[in-house]
Amino acid sequence: MQSNTRRTPRRRSLYLLSAAAIAAVILCPFANAQTDLGRVIPAGQGLHIVAFGDYGSGSSHQHDVAAAIAKRHAQSPFNMGITMGDNFYRCGVRNVEDPLWQSRWEDLYTPLGIPFFVSLGNHDYGHPPIICPLQQASADAEVQYTMRSRSWRMPARYYTFAAGPARFFNIDTEGWSQEQLHWLAKALAASKDEPGIVWRIVYGHHPIYTSGVHLNQRRIGELRRELVPLFKEYNVNLYIAGHDHDMEHLRSDGMDFLICGAAGAELRRVRHQQKNSLFTDTVYGFLDITIDQKKIDATFYDTKLKSLENPAMSQAK
Repeated sequence: MQSNTRRTPRRRSLYLLSAAAIAAVILCPFANAQTDLGRVIPAGQGLHIVAFGDYGSGSSHQHDVAAAIAKRHAQSPFNMGITMGDNFYRCGVRNVEDPLWQSRWEDLYTPLGIPFFVSLGNHDYGHPPIICPLQQASADAEVQYTMRSRSWRMPARYYTFAAGPARFFNIDTEGWSQEQLHWLAKALAASKDEPGIVWRIVYGHHPIYTSGVHLNQRRIGELRRELVPLFKEYNVNLYIAGHDHDMEHLRSDGMDFLICGAAGAELRRVRHQQKNSLFTDTVYGFLDITIDQKKIDATFYDTKLKSLENPAMSQAK
């Protein structure tokens, strides 16, 4: 775990490093789908990550989870965050000027002073006009907003970066395609001999395994068929998702699968716990992840900072 002592100068330098890397990528001509941010946190530094999904509702529950994250950050500072999509309910954002940016992102998460590497969810793509007659979502606006924010990092709809001893792969599961699958295979292959990389972590919106209400959703079955063989081939250690509005830890073929979709949207009860499910809960909260050269630990916290399964997972080299 990180020391409880704040390290403001280091956090500021990490922010400047990641911002410079993202600016360089966005300004280059191929910064669309095959984006590699390079290294955003030095290889020798441990990671303390906050992770959550399905949050951008503007509800009191979103505010409660954000407040709990801030309290945890005060106890033991995070040095980065990741989100697993559904950043703006129910209809996404219209453009980079949308007022939801301030109320549902900037006011709640930017004060932490850390970069968040963000995913797209199905709500970020919006809904048909019958559901969202006044607002048509723009996933591209969520990419473009990266250049306006001190905290929001989404240089492309899917991308990769290295932080500490880990290489992260953020995938766009709502916009899933064969092009993206080929990109991921290539990026995973390139990481096999990458200096300083001990762990490979993939994250996105839709889960691959779940006991939640989306258990039989076609997209989840498609992702499972295409991604699990790829994860086995390239020794992916962990996949993190949202979409189901609960918390769950599953394990299959030596890999861990975490779901944390309980950071603001209405909760949904788990109905049929799967055989490979080790833990489920239906409460609001977030994931706390620590990573060093030898171990990954992940813990679910509720809004009272009670650890729900400690650790939710632990992998050691």
